[in-house]
Amino acid sequence: MMTFEKTVLVLEDEIIVAMDIGDELIDRGWHVTDVVGTLDAAMRAVAAATPDLALLDVNLRGSQSFDLALDLKARGTVVVFLSGNSVNDLPEALRGCAFIEKPVNYDALHSALLAAARPGGTAAAG
Repeated sequence: MMTFEKTVLVLEDEIIVAMDIGDELIDRGWHVTDVVGTLDAAMRAVAAATPDLALLDVNLRGSQSFDLALDLKARGTVVVFLSGNSVNDLPEALRGCAFIEKPVNYDALHSALLAAARPGGTAAAG
C-alpha cells in the first residue's frame, strides 16, 4: 500500500461519519493526525500541530468552519470542504478550496487529497 507523508485533520460533527472518513483515509495510506467533531477540538489540534491538509465539514451544529478554514489557509494548509450544501454557499475567499458533496464519495475524496498533496497542488473540486 502507498503511504503519504502529508498530515490530515478531519473535522466532522457526525461521529460515525468522522470515524468512517478517518478509517478510510488511513486504509488508503494517509497520515490522519486528528479526527475531531467540534470547532474547539479542531482549533486545539491545529494549535498543537498545523496539518498539511484539512477536511472540514461546513456546518457544525449551528456554526460553520469558515474562520478555521481561513486560518488554516493562512498557515499553508490545503482545505477540502465536506458538505451537503452547494459550493456556492462558500464565502468568496474560500471558493478555490476543493468541495466534496455528502454523502462522501471516497474515491473523489482520495483524488482531491492526491491533487492537494502534490507540490504546489490545490485540490480540485470533486
